[in-house]
Amino acid sequence: MLVSAVAPSQRKSQVLKSFKRLQPFPPVVAELMRVVAEDEAKFKEISALIRADAAVSAEIMRMANSPLLGARSQINSVLHAVVVLGLERVRGLVMTLTLRRFLSSALEVPSLLRCWRHNMACALLCEELATACFLAKDPCYTAGLLHDVGRLALLASFPSDYANVLDMAERYQLGVLECERGMFGMDHCEAGQWLVQEWGFPEEFRAITGRHHQPAPEGRFDKIALVQFCCRMADTVGFMASVFDPDGAIPPLWSRLPVAPWYQFPSQSELSLTIGGKINALECSLLN
Repeated sequence: MLVSAVAPSQRKSQVLKSFKRLQPFPPVVAELMRVVAEDEAKFKEISALIRADAAVSAEIMRMANSPLLGARSQINSVLHAVVVLGLERVRGLVMTLTLRRFLSSALEVPSLLRCWRHNMACALLCEELATACFLAKDPCYTAGLLHDVGRLALLASFPSDYANVLDMAERYQLGVLECERGMFGMDHCEAGQWLVQEWGFPEEFRAITGRHHQPAPEGRFDKIALVQFCCRMADTVGFMASVFDPDGAIPPLWSRLPVAPWYQFPSQSELSLTIGGKINALECSLLN
């Protein structure tokens, strides 16, 4: 197993100090996460919050008018974007933009780019399959997008070390969580729980970041169960963060959904092409 030369408790302390220095999100993002979660969030309140940050406002306007979102007419103000796209869609856009900026040059490393695409695949699968679980699409997209925020923070803070974690997991056929604990004194699930609490995000994201590698429970699918399912499904359709899967082959996952989505995706290969196309479109939009 990959082990840091520093004692686990000391290494964990060093990692958390590095996370505090990251400060990846403008203050508007954490506030937006909180306000949108409230039952009586108002369009004008949200748009005023976004307009307080010129950079975020400009990005939202650019993304809102991109062909990717298919707006029927030109969106000419932040308030217009919030009304047309909806509060949850705007929150998902803001989070996508800021996470991508957060990672910056780390994504030039192929193995780390694979982690980002796994994260995006999970978010897009959550969005695609939410209806089959009787859930709203946009909140599920945001949940999927944040499920691996601990992993993204580790690779943003320690890109070389994290690339070594992935390399060692593949070379010696070890679980990535095990290798993370050996290198950083914590795995990315624990890192994610710490981060969303530190950033003041709604409480539900602590469960999503902390439990997404647990098996999705039998019975009714809630948002956490959908993220657990889509995290595995992202691997199954070709968007693996790590090449090695310690659990080996897994049985078909479609049967776990409350409603079979075959009417929309007759095969996993078709789903893989759909998700791959959306990731490519998002990356092109984010880089322009």
